[in-house]
Amino acid sequence: AKLMFKLAAKSSESPSHALRTKKLYVLGAMLVEQYNTHTMTDRSALDSLVHTNSVSIEDSRLIDNAWRGAEAYHFLLLAQRQLYEGFTDAALRTSHALVDYEDVIPNETIYAIIALTATIARSFGTCSNAFIKLENVESMEARVEYEALAVEIFTRYPPRDSRTQKIECTNCEGSITDYGNTCGICDTKYPRCIVTGAPLTSVHFWQCDTCKHRAQETDIVSFSTCPLCHTLIA
Repeated sequence: AKLMFKLAAKSSESPSHALRTKKLYVLGAMLVEQYNTHTMTDRSALDSLVHTNSVSIEDSRLIDNAWRGAEAYHFLLLAQRQLYEGFTDAALRTSHALVDYEDVIPNETIYAIIALTATIARSFGTCSNAFIKLENVESMEARVEYEALAVEIFTRYPPRDSRTQKIECTNCEGSITDYGNTCGICDTKYPRCIVTGAPLTSVHFWQCDTCKHRAQETDIVSFSTCPLCHTLIA
């Protein structure tokens, strides 16, 4: 599993290899799940772990966050697909999910797709915030290009979002933005649907038996495998 995650991290250095990167992260997570299953069913192995404390902090973190890399690249690929298919609002919503994965996906990749989808969706306030991040990238050449592009866009369009959709929080009387997944009042954080990228506020949902990720019941009906880990749906 460690080797798979190292290969995935290496693959992530090339933006054109996003699908391969996701596959490597999924394979690594599957190997971690196999390890967990073996450990929990093998009493002697479990006792050994408990008494010798043989799992390092690094390994413990890897086990606890086994699916994080796969999640990140799943939502990146989903946002790209939604954008190419013309679903710009959905793409903007999904691309916002990537902000939670700055430790996995390069920051430039995250904020570039947010800036692009926000421009097409005419959400220039969101676009402006993304350019602020892009103007701090390490490459001076890229930084100059982003600054010039920002000037070109915002001399024509004021940095304001044309519309912001709200979703009611089911835990309190507050609301969350369509592209967010955390209530600003009660701090309830909703999981995202792996089919649409939207926050799941309903108590009725489908959950994958393997990776435990969720989707709206109405959105998953056309799938024969889990959209994230590709396990067959029973």
